[in-house]
Amino acid sequence: DDGNPCTEDTCDPASGCVYTPVNCDDGNLCTEDRCDPVLGCVYTPVNCDDGDACTEDTCDPASGCVYTPVNCDDGNACTEDTCDPVLGCQHADVNCDDGDACTMDFCLSMAGCIHVSTNCDDGDACTENNCDAALGCVFPPINCDDGNACTEDTCDPASGCVYTLVNCDDGNACTEDTCDPVQGCVYTAVNCDDGEPCTI
Repeated sequence: DDGNPCTEDTCDPASGCVYTPVNCDDGNLCTEDRCDPVLGCVYTPVNCDDGDACTEDTCDPASGCVYTPVNCDDGNACTEDTCDPVLGCQHADVNCDDGDACTMDFCLSMAGCIHVSTNCDDGDACTENNCDAALGCVFPPINCDDGNACTEDTCDPASGCVYTLVNCDDGNACTEDTCDPVQGCVYTAVNCDDGEPCTI
């Protein structure tokens, strides 16, 4: 007996004392196996930490260290789920802006980005309600010109274009007051000839 727990002490009749190293292998890949001259076999857990916050570090007794990618999915469609080796899971807000001024862009956690057409109706019947992808809502005035010189073309915000007949009355009883769609008011002299040679 050499007093060393790390040897098996036997004696061979031919050669004398024999000191065989103790086999401390426990068959477990998750332990470091060594022998201490005082304590004997010592089994220290293997450190599987790879220093990467994006892996779950475990140990399988049969295969050793196992590194499983961390699942950073937070179930929120409005975040981009990534992993930083130092910081771990990161959840940045999704940018839903489609660059179109004619849509309202927002995000729903269960559905992701939603793009709703902008309502450009200004409630004014005298404007066209249009939308420009760069400028957004634009309201050019409606053209109420009907091409008829015999109407006054105006617009009522509530009802739209209004066409009022032009008043061609010049207050002169010696003219016939008419209106031509192209020329507008036409004043023709009244023919006062009664065919009577005895009157002027």
